[in-house]
Amino acid sequence: MSYKIGLIRVLTTKKTEILLSHQKIIQNNFPEFEIETKCIQDQFEGIHDEKTLNIAFPKIVKLAKEWEKNIDGLIISCAGDPAVEHLRKILSVPVVGAGVSAACMSLNFGKKVGIIGIEQYPPKSYEEILKDRLFAYELPEGVVTTNDLQTDQGRESITNSAKNLKSIGCDVITFACTGLSTTGAATLLKDIGLPVVDAVMAEGAMMKFMLMEKNKKVVDRNV
Repeated sequence: MSYKIGLIRVLTTKKTEILLSHQKIIQNNFPEFEIETKCIQDQFEGIHDEKTLNIAFPKIVKLAKEWEKNIDGLIISCAGDPAVEHLRKILSVPVVGAGVSAACMSLNFGKKVGIIGIEQYPPKSYEEILKDRLFAYELPEGVVTTNDLQTDQGRESITNSAKNLKSIGCDVITFACTGLSTTGAATLLKDIGLPVVDAVMAEGAMMKFMLMEKNKKVVDRNV
């Protein structure tokens, strides 16, 4: 069974490779998804603090409502899960964000979770879900916005952050920014010697489960 999935990027970009990067990651691992990606407008630094979140929120809601009738599920590809809870209340299709998905998946891989993100602190969903398993948090040196992750210096800082987390005893590394997926950080850290939870992969897996659950309920009602 195939599903049409809408994917919202909270980073405005005119570069096709960057725009479709999350779509490609998910489709390569979940071929049953037919994904279309759209980005919100005038958000060229994405979401990296409360101010940019508040600006992005109504844009995400507007785009999602316009798209609802043409999709089976909606992914907000951002680890802060902006507007996800709100949209779940008003849309008829499953809505998934990267943050809760990644945090939940982390619980399967270790008890000392090391987080890499781009804000001063990890998103609230990570703290709420991981609780005392959230062992440490790293903001890569020199990184202010998601765009900084795409540079050579940004990639070096990501690697250094992962090494720091491992050195203090973390047994799993989890991304708290989907920009890490854009830059291929999971591949970058393949030799780090720890499981790495990619937030974009996690949101794809969560969407698959939610669609399966929704489909099961439809079948149950028809029995």
